[in-house]
Amino acid sequence: MATYLIRRLISFCLTLVGASVLIFVMLEILPGDPALTMLGVDAPESAVAALRADLGLDRPAPERYLDWIAGLARGEMGLSFTYQVPVAELFAERLELTVPLAFAAMALASLLAIGAGLYAASRHNRAGDWGVMTASQLGLAIPNFWLGILLIVLFALVLGWTKAGGFPGWEAGIGPALGALVLPVVALAITLASILTRVVRSATLEVLREDFVRTARAKGLGRGRTLRRHVLRNAMIPVVTVMGLLFADAMAGTIVIENVFSLPGMGKLIFGAISNRDLIVVKNAVLLLAALVIVVNFAVDLLYALIDPRVRIRD
Repeated sequence: MATYLIRRLISFCLTLVGASVLIFVMLEILPGDPALTMLGVDAPESAVAALRADLGLDRPAPERYLDWIAGLARGEMGLSFTYQVPVAELFAERLELTVPLAFAAMALASLLAIGAGLYAASRHNRAGDWGVMTASQLGLAIPNFWLGILLIVLFALVLGWTKAGGFPGWEAGIGPALGALVLPVVALAITLASILTRVVRSATLEVLREDFVRTARAKGLGRGRTLRRHVLRNAMIPVVTVMGLLFADAMAGTIVIENVFSLPGMGKLIFGAISNRDLIVVKNAVLLLAALVIVVNFAVDLLYALIDPRVRIRD
């Protein structure tokens, strides 16, 4: 287990370094002047030169990259060009909303998908299976932002059960805060659950064909207990893999959903930073979201070893 953990830690660090290099190259080294991009093409040359010096763009690229990484290690992300406040403060405020939104959507999607996938697999080629597959196809066909708009129209405008958007803040209380996140979480989770349901169904069908499952049923074990005790754990390896990959979709989805529901999270901040050419915020935000996805996939790798010890033995 120690060897398995060390190898995953090395892979985690290399992936994070690779992501940081890619982001730095795309935003600061490729053709174009970041200072001119931030100020606009009509900005005076003196202002552009001053900003270029302030951003350290007059220094060699390797030195700027190392300074950026060293600053991140100290928790320093620079000053936002638009808001004139430390970028770390902006992120701390926005992540209080974005992270719970993404994790809540993944949790709901996982619950829906595991239940629906097991139900469909246990009724293979019957009405229940067809119904679940049809519903998942519909979920895949509807973009999450469009589903979010439909939810707003139905529950906010037609039924009047909730507000069309906005977030009162966690200081307003858990109830109002969670109430404002219900529709965004559902809009995000439906698409994720539709993908995951198909994976759960396929993985479960593969396990159901194994000899040990037929042996368990021949010994008189009921279908429900067989699914829970023998099938589910053995089917979880491909499911957990896809769950880790889908977390990246959940984080990307929050960027759009937060704008649909007017939520003051990382998504809305990134949109504003792109519109205002605030490349300092964009660079750090993209790396932060990439790091969250990498951390989740690292956790998934560790979860493999808990679900199936054969993974770490083979590794």
